[in-house]
Amino acid sequence: MLSIAGLASQSLLVGAPTARTQMRASAAQMASIKDTLSTMEGPEIFWGPEGPLQDPMKEESDLKEMDTFSMFVAACASNGVDLAAPGITVLAPANVAVAEYEAVNGPLTAAICGYHVIKSEVACGSLGSADLTTVEGSTVTYRRMFRKDFVDNAFAGAKAAPPRSSYCADIKCDNGYIHGINEVIYPGWSESAGMSPTQRPAPSRSLRTSPTTPVSIRRWRETNSSRRCGIRRSNTAPTTAARRSS
Repeated sequence: MLSIAGLASQSLLVGAPTARTQMRASAAQMASIKDTLSTMEGPEIFWGPEGPLQDPMKEESDLKEMDTFSMFVAACASNGVDLAAPGITVLAPANVAVAEYEAVNGPLTAAICGYHVIKSEVACGSLGSADLTTVEGSTVTYRRMFRKDFVDNAFAGAKAAPPRSSYCADIKCDNGYIHGINEVIYPGWSESAGMSPTQRPAPSRSLRTSPTTPVSIRRWRETNSSRRCGIRRSNTAPTTAARRSS
């Protein structure tokens, strides 16, 4: 009986290192951030308002396709930003976000690509307490709003229901973490200058107000045109002075 027990204990001891070896082997096979972003799927792309126009008709919340990160990976490669460097965290915008940014601002530069790479490994839950200095040299601003983790003007790792897209978080790679973001971020962003239109305070009613949207431009022109002519728009009856002048 003792010999059988001894053999059993020896088999357990022999098996334990093998299990640990297998765990180390699986960890060693983990890909780099560059390789992972080159192959993984990005956020969902839903049909949205185009859905009802299709034949056959699609619901707005129907899945159209999955986005990828190929544009961001290519931009980093062409600008010399190393996504395989050790000990980094990448805030990764997918193709839709990159295309929207480039349509207005042009191709991603080396500074912008580097601004998406934090110089340390930071899990999504630690973004609020960690040093978010990037390889570009600037520091990303963290805010917690609307139950989301914001990094500058973008949110990271947010989950949503269709037709809103969800974004990945805490994708662990050989050399760090990947967190998906919904917009391209850029050096020099500030909360006062970079808030979204829904968060901006109402503009003042001075002649120096700079309108930013077609609606505000039209209202600005109407208001100031009236002021230049000495007319004050009102829902009340004309004043005595106005009646005399007419």
